[in-house]
Amino acid sequence: MATRKTTRKTTARRAKPTRATIYFATNRNPNRLDDPDDFGGEFNPVSIDSLRFGEVDCALTGSTPKVRSIRVAPEKLADDDEKALLGSQKVFETLRQDMCAGVDTLAFVHGYNVSFQEAILTGARIIKTYSHPLNVVVFSWPSDGSMLPFLAYKRDRTDAKTSAPAFARALLKLRDFLVEIRREENCGSKLHLMAHSMGNYVLRNGIQEALATSGSLPRLFDQIFLMAADEDDDAFDLDYKLLPLPKMGNGVSVYFNSGDTALVVSDKTKNNPTRLGSQGPSRPLNVPANVTNIDCSEIVSGMVEHSYFVEDARVVADVQQVLAGKAHDRIGKRRYVASQNRYVLGK
Repeated sequence: MATRKTTRKTTARRAKPTRATIYFATNRNPNRLDDPDDFGGEFNPVSIDSLRFGEVDCALTGSTPKVRSIRVAPEKLADDDEKALLGSQKVFETLRQDMCAGVDTLAFVHGYNVSFQEAILTGARIIKTYSHPLNVVVFSWPSDGSMLPFLAYKRDRTDAKTSAPAFARALLKLRDFLVEIRREENCGSKLHLMAHSMGNYVLRNGIQEALATSGSLPRLFDQIFLMAADEDDDAFDLDYKLLPLPKMGNGVSVYFNSGDTALVVSDKTKNNPTRLGSQGPSRPLNVPANVTNIDCSEIVSGMVEHSYFVEDARVVADVQQVLAGKAHDRIGKRRYVASQNRYVLGK
């Protein structure tokens, strides 16, 4: 009897959280310079690479998460408190404590047409949707948040590229953080990365900026997820695009959907090449060995065709198994197509 009780306790489902703290780094403009509590759609007026850090308390009850409060960490030490932590130090210290207690961290880069609070709420949806216990850190760049499609897309793509120095700074701060955390005893939690849509273009340019600044980047991440990537399909062929990325993680998973209308529009109307998030890599047999291609086209359609990483339960279940460290060829509901070097998610 005792053995059965222990087994039941071990295999019990983790209770769904009702609250979540989402951490953030952003180069957006604060709503006020002194004690801000929100951010707009422009660059920080101090400089395009100026970062603010903080945390957002979100409620997870109900159908969609809601922002309860936004706390922005101070940029500099208070005159009367020499022991106060800088913004990035405060966020990283909290993450260090949680990671040493066994909680993984996911860095998330949002896509096109997303406001600051929408980016935060996507992070909250990841925690609400995924059973894998995670802290989420959102890098929020000044995406337009506008519904003027052609003007907003062009501007967001420019802003994504212009955000490269800020993202590079965040990457290098992560590097320094990991150097410290890996010195901790019994601190085996993992750091993952997920980029959605145009966030992959931010990622590409940020990596290139960080490499230009530091010369090289270590293996920062365990798993890297490229979701519905608004990025060229030859990105893994070229050093100046995403070819350096696989060296930064133990595994890179490219999720794509040929019926993704948002990326078809990007391809056909904005003079972009075929998108990585539509067809996968242009030369799938030549991608680095730790890059895995996952075709979601058979199961994803309708309103979730571009946001399936939080909207489609089958994709979420697949990602969760990757996060848990399961070998790609042992994940259920997949079939491997050797001639295209891709897994196809089936019904």
